[in-house]
Amino acid sequence: MQDRCFSHDVEHGICVSMHTELLPGFKSLSERYDRLIVDLWGTLHNGLSPLPGAIECLQAFGAAGARIILLSNAPFRVSGVRDVLAQIGIPETIYEDVFCSGEIAWRAIRDRSDPWHNRLGRRAALIGPDRHMPMLDNPGIDAAVELGDADFVICTGPREAGHTLDDYMAELARAAAAKLPMVCTNPDREVLRGDAREICAGALAEAYETHYGGDVAWHGKPYRPVYDEVLRILDNPERDRVLMIGDGLRTDVAGAAVASIDAAFIVGGIAAERLGASKGALPAAENLAALLDEVGQAPRYAMPGLIW
Repeated sequence: MQDRCFSHDVEHGICVSMHTELLPGFKSLSERYDRLIVDLWGTLHNGLSPLPGAIECLQAFGAAGARIILLSNAPFRVSGVRDVLAQIGIPETIYEDVFCSGEIAWRAIRDRSDPWHNRLGRRAALIGPDRHMPMLDNPGIDAAVELGDADFVICTGPREAGHTLDDYMAELARAAAAKLPMVCTNPDREVLRGDAREICAGALAEAYETHYGGDVAWHGKPYRPVYDEVLRILDNPERDRVLMIGDGLRTDVAGAAVASIDAAFIVGGIAAERLGASKGALPAAENLAALLDEVGQAPRYAMPGLIW
């Protein structure tokens, strides 16, 4: 990005560049945006509990008349996402609907409406934990217990918390040797569960592509189909009334750009350590500018968290 600006603006906050404003919260945006697409992990919750102020912020947006859709790169179906939200303590009253990467992947395998998915065989092996086995409950496939019996792989993430890429390289090598296509149901590379970093399906799929030349179909943010579906749920509103809120520059923010909607980047999520941002605080403007340059993204706003 060009035309750096590090001056303070009393009304709108700090200008990081000609593209991104640092704001202390969302209150000033409640009249500008009445359709919200909100990320879950790192924005609304940390995998264990709601993040401070997040529920109250969405309640305030709702009271102002906003329609709110939650959009997650959760690698399983929407029904599972709703169950997780309830377990974490996110009330259904603060959002209208939920959609996720796992759901759109499941539908793509079922419908086979594009050439890539239409070429898949029926037998699918899962790389993921047992709790993701319902992804194999699909009229478009038969479950394969072993890679050697499979026509393709569905990757939902590591089987256990704490696993690293090294735990899967041999398995990925066997899949590549068999020339098995892979369906990745979560493009995220990593996530914070509480304060602990864990790899996601995207890290495994990326390794499959880069180390072994594997053929991967990616589903979820930042790819356009998942945004098209959420915008359809919102009755295809004017794009300048829609705001994407999330902590992933390569997923939430990049996807918003693809969908031609504004994005608010939550700096207190997965990038907080990299930015040197303490909880509930904005990072140094130069740190944010450097990170945005590195990843090639320009969110309209940056916020410390999902706070009013």
